Amino acid sequence: MNNETTTGLGELLRAPGDVMGFADGKARCWRLAAFLAFVTAAGCALFGFAVGSFVSLEVAALDAAKMVGIAAFSYALCFPTLYVFATISGSKLSAARLAVLGLVCTATLGSLLAAQSPILWLFSVSTENAAFIVVLSCVLAALSLGFVARPIAAAAKREIVANRAGLYVWLVVFAVVALQTVTLVRPMLAPANTPRTPEGKCFFLMHFGDSVGLSAASMQ
Repeated sequence: MNNETTTGLGELLRAPGDVMGFADGKARCWRLAAFLAFVTAAGCALFGFAVGSFVSLEVAALDAAKMVGIAAFSYALCFPTLYVFATISGSKLSAARLAVLGLVCTATLGSLLAAQSPILWLFSVSTENAAFIVVLSCVLAALSLGFVARPIAAAAKREIVANRAGLYVWLVVFAVVALQTVTLVRPMLAPANTPRTPEGKCFFLMHFGDSVGLSAASMQ
């Protein structure tokens, strides 16, 4: 890409490897990072709004904010892992450009979450089965996460990294951290000011399992 070309959502989805070309200069690097962070936040907010619509408009707004916080917090925690894994994989990028590479991944995820939010919203406002909403949300998020392999493959093809295995491992770490962060900010499918259930510490597999089990039991 030449210096006059501007990046956008279309370029991100069509050619994520080319988007990295905008990170050459310091000023362009920060502008690109801001754009990618915005796409990530917007996509996560829409997805969270769709989830919370199961309860009420107030909870939808709260869940939108929670999802943005989950994405930001998880990325901040996982960036050191990204730096180490990418460097081990042969990357010679600076920390700033590696941050852009990570944000290309999260922005791709955010775009896919936003695209599927209308589907999730429809079921959220038309069903009373919370267990189904939990399962559907996880399935849609997993499908979106699967497509994040594409920018990682593009980075390897452009020789941004010599080996993509480390980035795939980082992606798994990011997903696990995000799931635990969702558990940390629970509840997301309950009225505002509802006490956390269970109280105290909770592993995400236990939380999601209990959420599906309890909701299914209440329908019987």
